[in-house]
Amino acid sequence: MPLHLQHAPSTTLGDIPSPITLRLAAEMPLAAALCALLDHHASGAIVMCEERCVGIITERSAARACLEADPASLMLGEACDANPPVGHASTDLREAYRLLVRHGTRHILLHDQAGEASSLISESALLSALGMEHFAHLETVGSVMSPRAHTLPATATVRQAIRQMRQHNIGCVVVESGGDPVGVFTFHDLTGLLARSVRIQDIPLASVMTRNPLSVPTSASVWSAAQAMQQAGIRHLLVTRDKRLVGVLSEHDIVTSLEGRYVTFLREIIAEQEQELIEQRVRFAQREGEERLRRIIEASPDVIVVKDSAGNWMVTNGAGLTLFGLTGQDYVGQDELTLSRIAAPALASNLLHCAATNERAWGAPEGYRYIERLPRADGSFSYLDFIKKPVFNRDGSRQMLVVVGRDITDRILAEEAVQALNTSLEERVARRTDELSATLAELESFSYSVSHDLRTPLRAIEGFSSLVMDEHADELSSEALGHLGRVREAAQRMASLIDDLLDLSRHIRKPLLRRNTDLSATALSIAQDMQHADPERQVHIDIDSDMHAECDPVLMRTVLENLIGNAWKFTRPTSDATIHFGSRMDKDETEYFVTDNGVGFNLADAHKLFAPFQRFHTAAEFEGSGIGLATVHRIVRRHGGHIRARSAPGEGTTFFFTLGK
Repeated sequence: MPLHLQHAPSTTLGDIPSPITLRLAAEMPLAAALCALLDHHASGAIVMCEERCVGIITERSAARACLEADPASLMLGEACDANPPVGHASTDLREAYRLLVRHGTRHILLHDQAGEASSLISESALLSALGMEHFAHLETVGSVMSPRAHTLPATATVRQAIRQMRQHNIGCVVVESGGDPVGVFTFHDLTGLLARSVRIQDIPLASVMTRNPLSVPTSASVWSAAQAMQQAGIRHLLVTRDKRLVGVLSEHDIVTSLEGRYVTFLREIIAEQEQELIEQRVRFAQREGEERLRRIIEASPDVIVVKDSAGNWMVTNGAGLTLFGLTGQDYVGQDELTLSRIAAPALASNLLHCAATNERAWGAPEGYRYIERLPRADGSFSYLDFIKKPVFNRDGSRQMLVVVGRDITDRILAEEAVQALNTSLEERVARRTDELSATLAELESFSYSVSHDLRTPLRAIEGFSSLVMDEHADELSSEALGHLGRVREAAQRMASLIDDLLDLSRHIRKPLLRRNTDLSATALSIAQDMQHADPERQVHIDIDSDMHAECDPVLMRTVLENLIGNAWKFTRPTSDATIHFGSRMDKDETEYFVTDNGVGFNLADAHKLFAPFQRFHTAAEFEGSGIGLATVHRIVRRHGGHIRARSAPGEGTTFFFTLGK
């Protein structure tokens, strides 16, 4: 049964009945988590890892994550909100909805006395607990609703609805037919589809929407609209004027309006309360004397000063005397200029600062508010948040000016400390980044130099061994000649490794120059070169047409030479060798692939695939240095993309890669 708004409200989060206590494991697949939310009729859950809370998941966040990744492969711990707003059983309801608005979320994580996650409080439960007085300062639905209803025709698809919801960051779209609303589609409806693993892209919206949506007129009260939503167990209402759709009202609209209006209302109330306080104190003084009034003012930790219409001081408290350096002085009937002459010299300027804003306050009937930085007796400074509220007689003439100042020094200093820390962190990060860049540059230069300098001794080894074999072959035994042959082969392999290292170093240091590149033409050129170099082989090479990308053409040729070259090499034992280079769309991004039907490899070794010098086959089986895929990996990463492989022994290999945006 849905909850109902009460006239006798709860006051804290701990008073809210039936909070959400569902807990799900972080290693649970996201698709399974959606099913769990629906099965338990819960709008959210606490995500746990080894008996420790790591975040929360909600219908809305889970649905968004499913739209951005495969829900069957994405784990719950990867999609959850790791930093939700946190409340306690003693948290006041007003502070709770301020937390929701400040974080832009729709759930609060409740901690117990030990600081452990105990339950979730949803936006719906919070609205259920708020009493009528919380809604009293709101006007009608028309002043709170989202005035622009996002609509789609009944012929639209779920794909179009999702696009509009994500583009405008809204929770629902209205479905129209013949200009009249016939249904709504919300994140809750989307969650149900995703939990069933339905292919949602082309489903007609009319077949999955919630039909006959409830509506209220713009003149309805927010209180009655909130009750209607709670009774129907929904989170959105259509708003009409003269039977015409003019907007949508959501629970979040109400919470946001409560916070926005509460801030404005609070500022008005602060000034009004000061006036009421003075009026109460005047009544007390009339009934019980001026001494009772003075005790009330003196009890306040805030600075309180009451001045007459001419700016002469009538009443102040100990906090005011200390701030203005008037402790022990007779201040009654004196204005700030006169008082500054008898105040402590170090604090006299505080009085003149206070006097400077008097006229502005008289010109602001709703109250004048400002923050002042004032010196203290010990030479330090304090920050005060002042409110000056003018009080007028019935004929509009000035009666008194009430000044209330609250010390906010700790808050200001904390903000300055955070700002200083942020600045320091930015400087340290920049310095460390420069140091890292310099170190990387030195490493690249060292790698290039070492690789280059190794060529000379290798040439000597290869050359002298060749000379010995040519000129002294008759003097050497067959075993010695065999040893020399292996020396030459080793030197040649080493030279090949050095060449590959130099290529890798050049690819790292070469500037990235993106431009429109015809990948189909590049791949065709590479395939033709391979066929000319090895005309005896019969390989069927299939290249998709008209593939273009914004990339560095030189580096991209290196990528395709390595990938297509590997496919050519590892299909050599296959009688009907085939190679295919193509592309496909994956998550709004173009993914390219090179696939073959060669010998393949065990994916258990895939973590070593892109490391330099890693080989899955012996040199006797297939030639190579193990540098090629490391080069491909670095070039793809430099383009902002990623590369992955799919393979199995005897079943061929496919490499997928993207090039960023």
